[in-house]
Amino acid sequence: MDSLEFLKWMAVFFHDDIAALRVLLYLMGTQEPGGTIRATQRQIAAGLQLNRVHVNRAMGRVYALGLVHMVERGVYQLNPQASLRGGTIEVEEPGRPAHRKPATRKVDQLELIADLDEDPTIPTEFKQLMLPGREPRQPKAEG
Repeated sequence: MDSLEFLKWMAVFFHDDIAALRVLLYLMGTQEPGGTIRATQRQIAAGLQLNRVHVNRAMGRVYALGLVHMVERGVYQLNPQASLRGGTIEVEEPGRPAHRKPATRKVDQLELIADLDEDPTIPTEFKQLMLPGREPRQPKAEG
């Protein structure tokens, strides 16, 4: 299961457990390269504005599913299918016969960010979200 299939699976699987979905998304969003997360359950609860009891229960569920494991207190490891740190993309090759499998190129997340940053057709708002620590801008209220 690649990372996109995993995201679709999460959306379906956790339809009845929003707390577990939120915890898993939070872990995915705070991972270091390689899928390591350094955070206590108290920090996760504070970041999500959830009661720590709900975070503990949600963590138990994602542990049981094999999606994350605790390396030591405050250090977790995401299953590689949840680590969104690279992949492959199809590339066009002029003259390649249509019956052959498309050519692919391995893409590292950081290389992709650099390529997109240099592309003048990419909107500024999109580029801003690629920067560490940036969050989507809230839409302005209509007056």
